[in-house]
Amino acid sequence: MSPVRVYGKAAPQRAEGSPLLAGLLVSIVIVVVWVGLVYVTHHAVGVAAWGVGGLLGIVVAKVARPPTKATGALAAVLTLVTVLLAKVVLVVAALQPIIRQELANDPGSLTVLFLVEKTQQKSFSPQLQATINARPDLVGDSTFFGPGYELRHQMIDEAAAAAKASSFAERARLVHVHYDRFINKLGFWVLLLSTFGLLDVVWIGLGISTAWTLGQGRI
Repeated sequence: MSPVRVYGKAAPQRAEGSPLLAGLLVSIVIVVVWVGLVYVTHHAVGVAAWGVGGLLGIVVAKVARPPTKATGALAAVLTLVTVLLAKVVLVVAALQPIIRQELANDPGSLTVLFLVEKTQQKSFSPQLQATINARPDLVGDSTFFGPGYELRHQMIDEAAAAAKASSFAERARLVHVHYDRFINKLGFWVLLLSTFGLLDVVWIGLGISTAWTLGQGRI
């Protein structure tokens, strides 16, 4: 029997997507949205790490043909990388401006900043400044009662009054100067580590676990 011949064009093969590329694109979108959300709400939204794992797991599994343990591992790794990248961008682009803005609107923090500024510039009222210059022993007196205590309260009262009467531009300038000095002493890595709390570790772990499961096509 002669073989049967089929004429005409063969059906085109469906192009397979790249789970890695799809995951990376989604990761970039997640980082942008996450940072924007934190900047607007002033909250870390640590639980988002769990959602990141779920979303990446689903995307990787949908693009993969078929999803396997390898794609599950890929989704888990992408989840960890995405969360870490989001934390880095938060520190660089969102965390510092947020802290500056909050400090510029916090009466207690502003009083401290104006107290430091007036002490450095020797710009208290003439009578008070004369006392400070003449009695450095009183300034260094850390007792809770007595002349040193009264002098410190006068300095704090003047600093608080100056903070209350200051313009937002002046507050922002002081925050920028003194906060940046403090940040330079701490360093970037200390700030980055400060964004990880116990709950953050829990949410990240759940996100990685969820990505591993959904990335294999298992629900």
